Amino acid sequence: MFNRTISFSMLTLIGISSYAQSPQTYKGAYANGYAEYNYIENDKLIKLWNGRFTYKDTMEVAGRGECDVLINGAYKDDQKSAIWVATLKGLDGNSLETSTGPMKDGMKIGLWTHRLTMNDKDIKVASASFTRDRFTSKFEYKYNPVEASIGEYQELNVVGSFDSKGMLDGEWTTSYVGKDGVRMQELARYQHGVLAFRVVRELETEIEKDRFDNEAFVTDFWSKMKLPDSNAVINDEKYGVIKEMCHQESLVPLMNSWNDLRTVVVSKIHGSSIPTTMITKGEVQSNKYLVCEQKIVSWKETPKGMLEWQEEQRILEEYQSNITNADKALEEKNLEEALRLYRLSSAIKKDEDYPREQIPMLEQMIKDRATKNRLLGSVGEKKSMLDKAQKKLMDDETFMKKQDKLYGAYDLTYSARLRSMKNDHSKTITFIEKENTELISIPELEAYEASLDDLVQFQNKVSLLIGKDTKELEKKLKKLDDAGEIEKIFSMPP
Repeated sequence: MFNRTISFSMLTLIGISSYAQSPQTYKGAYANGYAEYNYIENDKLIKLWNGRFTYKDTMEVAGRGECDVLINGAYKDDQKSAIWVATLKGLDGNSLETSTGPMKDGMKIGLWTHRLTMNDKDIKVASASFTRDRFTSKFEYKYNPVEASIGEYQELNVVGSFDSKGMLDGEWTTSYVGKDGVRMQELARYQHGVLAFRVVRELETEIEKDRFDNEAFVTDFWSKMKLPDSNAVINDEKYGVIKEMCHQESLVPLMNSWNDLRTVVVSKIHGSSIPTTMITKGEVQSNKYLVCEQKIVSWKETPKGMLEWQEEQRILEEYQSNITNADKALEEKNLEEALRLYRLSSAIKKDEDYPREQIPMLEQMIKDRATKNRLLGSVGEKKSMLDKAQKKLMDDETFMKKQDKLYGAYDLTYSARLRSMKNDHSKTITFIEKENTELISIPELEAYEASLDDLVQFQNKVSLLIGKDTKELEKKLKKLDDAGEIEKIFSMPP
């Protein structure tokens, strides 16, 4: 029984699912007209248009009276797809308007064309190419109204092109006859959305009304751009680009006529110049196509440049802080910390000379300090050993009584040599005693250590004679009372 229930439920669900996915057709009223379209209902019973679409209507169009409307297209997954064709035909037979082009995912792609004819005369002929609702490649618009008094222009012709990213590019020519009947021409040259050159003039008189020429700079800029969203350095200044809305007042309404859905409704008064936009369902509504110009600005004014500038400021602040602390550490004789901070500063800003120059100086100072400390320790140890050994020798009764001549000669010579050493190294000794060792140079310490070594060697040489037969030596020393002569005797080999 349980299994039967499960099976029945599953079959029921399968049946519902199959029903939900089966194509259905609607025929009947839609807005103010009649529509036929295919659709399916998903598992949430939401109607998704799929397949062919047809719309028919009769509406009043300003300046043309009543017109039959016929729109044919297709949908895929509830979005406009495939080729769309719209026709508005005047009931009096005097006007015909057609628009056609492909769509995908609710966006215009490829080449779209539009034509309005009245009394066998072309009033409007336009074409534009799209990539996902952005203008690309060539753009053309020709307008020649029936009555010169209607609208802003008696005549309007625009020819230009966009690059692959939807930016105004290359030469754009706009020629028009205004309400005053004067024929004007505007020639503009863009480079990837950046206006490089523009001149406005009266065609008949060739009188210039406006001129702008920055072509050399713009060309130089793009030639030095390494990568998109990058920068170019010109005359030691770094520049980048920011995207902007279209500034061409004459172009904005022409571009909007292809893509702007905000003013388009299905009603008895049709205000759109491109009839396919009458059916807004399934079409992506966006004005990103109007972002088709760029402006060269200081690199810092670009989003990426601002981030880089902020990072540079952070690095600069970190660098300055490290340098300040390094200088302070050096002043306080904290050499290791100063060296660490100078090295860190140099790594942060590799092109700065100051920390790079300080590093070898600090390394040498640390090395010299270590050498000096070693020498100070050595001379201190040797001085202490010398004093202890001297006291021991002078207190040795055997040396003092049994080798009294040797004892007296040694004492005389040692005292003389000690006085000489103290005289030769008086400054060094004084600084050591006062613990003002910074004023002592390494060569001075090395010289003092060498003198101590000589005195220690002399002391050791005499110490080896204690307790030995030194009668012959003492006979020679007995006759001498000059330390220099005595030292010569001691210097002779045994």
